[in-house]
Amino acid sequence: MADDLVKVAIQTLEASFVQDAGYFQDKSVGHALESLCHCLREISGKPDSYSTEEKQKLVIQLKPLQINLFHQLLVRFLPEIPASAMNSLFDAILCQIQIEMDIDERASDSYFELSLSCLTTNSVIDYLLEVRPSNPVDERFLQLLIGISYQAMLNKKRKSSAITVTRKKTPIFFQLNSETDHLLRVFLTYFDRHFRDNPMSHQQLVIFHWVQQLIDFIVFVPFFVSTGYPEMAIQWLSIEPNQPMISIQSWRECLDLVHNIARQESGIEALNKLEAIPIIKKWKERYFDKFISQNDESYEDLLVLYYMTYALLIEPALLKREDTIDIQIALDQLLDRAIQAFQSVSLQFSYYNVSEFLAPLAKFSVNDKCLLHMLARENMFEFFMEKFLEFNRLLLSSADSESSDLNTLICSQFYTIFWSISFQLDYHPTMKNNTEFVRFIEQIAEIDSSSEEIAIIKRSAKGIRFNLDLDQSLIVNTQSERKDQADGIRVMVSYAHRDSSFCRKLVSNLQGQVQGDVWVDYIKLEPPYEDDWEEIAEAITHCDVVVMIVTANYCDSKSCRREVVHADKRKKRMIPVYQGLEYEPPDWFEIRAGSATWVRFNDTRTDEEVMAMLVKMINSQEKIKKTSNTETVSQKLYFPSSNTVPPKSSEVLPTPLLVAVSQPTVSESLIIVSPALSTPRKPIEQWTGAEVQQWLRLPISVLQLSCGRALLRYARLISDEGTQRDEYERILRDRGLTREQWANLLSSFSTLRTLHTIQASPKTSPEQWLSCEVKYWFEKNNLPNYLLDTLAFVDGVELVVYAKMMTDSSERINVEYDRLRFRIRARYNGQDLLQLDEYARFVRALRSIVEQLEVPLEPCQATESCNI
Repeated sequence: MADDLVKVAIQTLEASFVQDAGYFQDKSVGHALESLCHCLREISGKPDSYSTEEKQKLVIQLKPLQINLFHQLLVRFLPEIPASAMNSLFDAILCQIQIEMDIDERASDSYFELSLSCLTTNSVIDYLLEVRPSNPVDERFLQLLIGISYQAMLNKKRKSSAITVTRKKTPIFFQLNSETDHLLRVFLTYFDRHFRDNPMSHQQLVIFHWVQQLIDFIVFVPFFVSTGYPEMAIQWLSIEPNQPMISIQSWRECLDLVHNIARQESGIEALNKLEAIPIIKKWKERYFDKFISQNDESYEDLLVLYYMTYALLIEPALLKREDTIDIQIALDQLLDRAIQAFQSVSLQFSYYNVSEFLAPLAKFSVNDKCLLHMLARENMFEFFMEKFLEFNRLLLSSADSESSDLNTLICSQFYTIFWSISFQLDYHPTMKNNTEFVRFIEQIAEIDSSSEEIAIIKRSAKGIRFNLDLDQSLIVNTQSERKDQADGIRVMVSYAHRDSSFCRKLVSNLQGQVQGDVWVDYIKLEPPYEDDWEEIAEAITHCDVVVMIVTANYCDSKSCRREVVHADKRKKRMIPVYQGLEYEPPDWFEIRAGSATWVRFNDTRTDEEVMAMLVKMINSQEKIKKTSNTETVSQKLYFPSSNTVPPKSSEVLPTPLLVAVSQPTVSESLIIVSPALSTPRKPIEQWTGAEVQQWLRLPISVLQLSCGRALLRYARLISDEGTQRDEYERILRDRGLTREQWANLLSSFSTLRTLHTIQASPKTSPEQWLSCEVKYWFEKNNLPNYLLDTLAFVDGVELVVYAKMMTDSSERINVEYDRLRFRIRARYNGQDLLQLDEYARFVRALRSIVEQLEVPLEPCQATESCNI
């Protein structure tokens, strides 16, 4: 009851303060004062009847009343108070409060709440909206209230440098309610009214700085998003330069506001909906030359702020569309500031915490060109490694929760950067040889924590561990890889979860048409799927084909990139699925999977036609599934048949690697020498993959031929010295085969060619060709090896699909020429090898393939289909 009476009395008195001083003679005012005094006497006379919380609430209610009373008295006696004396009075009050807050940390909360209560009163709101005449006292009172709350926020930052950037704990000193929502909107109206003032007044800057100080707490950004700040800031940045010149200080405040909004996800989303990136780029083009001509020292700081904002807003998928020089300047500026911030005890440079520089750097690192530009700076990798280790030590040893929050955030950003670096093979030795680095990766990858931030770090650690081949659980031998495999083909679908709608439609169409099993996470696993990397890796390991839904979302995802790398390491057949005509994957994907035959929806073909092509490509894998090299053959092998020259009873087809090597070699440990085996009593065409490998006496990592037909065709392909030399120098030597072993192998192939009639060219339909026959087709048409290696067709099906798609239209032929040139340059260290005459010959050969399909072929004697 007393509380209600006090509230009514205060409201009555506050209403009188916005009127003339004569209103103090009004009876309602006198009644309100009497009622207030009566309530206060009752409370002070019965202290035990009221709780501490009730008394604190009363004090908070009375503080603004006292301040407003003081304000009204000053207005009343303003003509008699010199301006200098009034300024000194306000300065003394502010200094006294600041000292009190420095002495007692709890005073910061009390004074912030007090000043906020006063700022939301009608008298202040009316002054800001200019709905009544103002006077110097109004201005100084507003500055006093702003100064008190600004200092309170500054004290909180000094106590903990992490409080502004942490998302783990939400500060409670500012809450969005009807009063504070109205205050933020009133401030925005005030800013818009005075933004074009040149220069800004002291009061305008003070209010702007108060807002910047509050939005600097990242958890408060959504409050500003909901009250219209992104829209207003973008409106300011769109101002035409032919209007009155706006001061560089005003632009600094505007861009700082945009940057603070862009530090949080809801802010980025709001700004990108407003198309902020092209607007701030246009703003830079309009105004920066003028800033330079003014020779303003603030220009450099404004430039850095521009690039920080730009880096936070840009999506990785859009980076390749941006000007390379702009991106590199942004990276250089961010790296410079990050280094300087790390050199500071407070981990700050200018107004910014080091994590605010690392955030956009981590975002840029997803793009290989950006990452390599950063690492190209002298000692930058070493600097990253030094700080990575330093903050990992702090993270695992810190007992202080506040500093731990900041250490966790910085570690999270470094783990993101190093996950990106781990995709670069050149840095693998350095990272793997750093025992402390490896120890932290192993430790974090297995850490048990419910923290969301730690979960992000853990995911990155697992990604690094996989890329560096530190995760032994994912190294599966060939025997276990094929263990318990069901009949039919196994298809694994890899996609980004942002593309789940398209993925579900694709999988729904594949099921029932694929001659086997379709594995996709939302069918086989329980959410959240990204936490089941081991199961996903196992699915890739055990599948026959990986269908990849390749979009900007896919290529920007480190998890998806990890799946591509794993499929590439396991030498899995990959089929990229694209959507639309325009999207082209980044370089890293082209290098890992660019040679795979792909399909594209929303192209010139109907979805049904594209789906039929995709199903045909997948099902063709069933015909070329590899037989495990772990099978053993115990019977003696002979090969008399109607198609071969029968050997004498003592004649044995020699195995190639029975000659001992006198000097140890790198590959020696891979070669298993065992007693000579006789040849099988059946045609070579009927040999299984295991029988061929037993005859070759080579591990499949050196040379793998999947059946007897493949063996015969391989022997034909390497019949001349030039091809033999090229095959050894380009391929087999790198796989560990010595020259002596290659010589023995060639000798055995020579015997094989003598004992078997080898056809000069394949007589089967192109769709039934094996990879060796595709290679022969390239040679017959005088097409270069670099083109064969770049396209890397697995079999004739891929070649035919490619030929049909290529010769469909002249526009596609022109586009493919540029695409192939790019891929060849990426593969061969920038060499521009593909010439127009070679490309014309290639297109002509593809057209002849399509024409050949329309002519009936003679029945092929062979009934099996196999590949190299």
